[in-house]
Amino acid sequence: MLRLTPPATHRTPGRHPSNRAAAALAALLTLPLITGCSRIFTASGVRFQSIDRGTILAPAIASSGYRTPDTSTAEFYLSDIPLRDLAQAESFEELNGTIVHIHLFIRPRPGKTPIETTASSATIQAVVLSRGEVGLYGGGGFMLPAGTPGDDTLGGSIQDGSVRLLAATPGFADRLGAVNFSAGLSAPKDEGAAGVMAHILEQAIRLAKPDPTGG
Repeated sequence: MLRLTPPATHRTPGRHPSNRAAAALAALLTLPLITGCSRIFTASGVRFQSIDRGTILAPAIASSGYRTPDTSTAEFYLSDIPLRDLAQAESFEELNGTIVHIHLFIRPRPGKTPIETTASSATIQAVVLSRGEVGLYGGGGFMLPAGTPGDDTLGGSIQDGSVRLLAATPGFADRLGAVNFSAGLSAPKDEGAAGVMAHILEQAIRLAKPDPTGG
């Protein structure tokens, strides 16, 4: 079977990095994929709202971590799948949920970079895993960080991000189409947790095929 995560990424039993973010993420909105858009949503959490299909995906974050090479950029990884399950998975058939990757490629600075939602400061990737099927969504948006990359915990927010299906396995059913993406997030600086989720994301990207409809 496919080994999704290399043995080196496994953690010492009892140490669960995602727990450090549990308190900060306890108030996240935890709704499944549903139809209808009349409900009022909180500003926190990760939210994919279909522009034309009336569906919403709001994963309840169970694992999180970010990594950074400097004080200007950061890579956030968030998932509603517990980190222990991600680290021990041997195939995509064992995983059901979502992994979100937000790459802050420039830290907005007043007077030096645009500070508005129509600007772009982050790329967005998300894989939706369902019974062995994989859907890869991607796009971008403006992220305003709360803190400086390198901090023990880093947060931020995105509003009006634009995301669509880029690739998928043959049996994946796209229920979102074009998406308005928003997020209010906080994650600990954790190379290990980020590495586990990044590795699975990379494997999903290799497995998925480009969307022939172009989204």
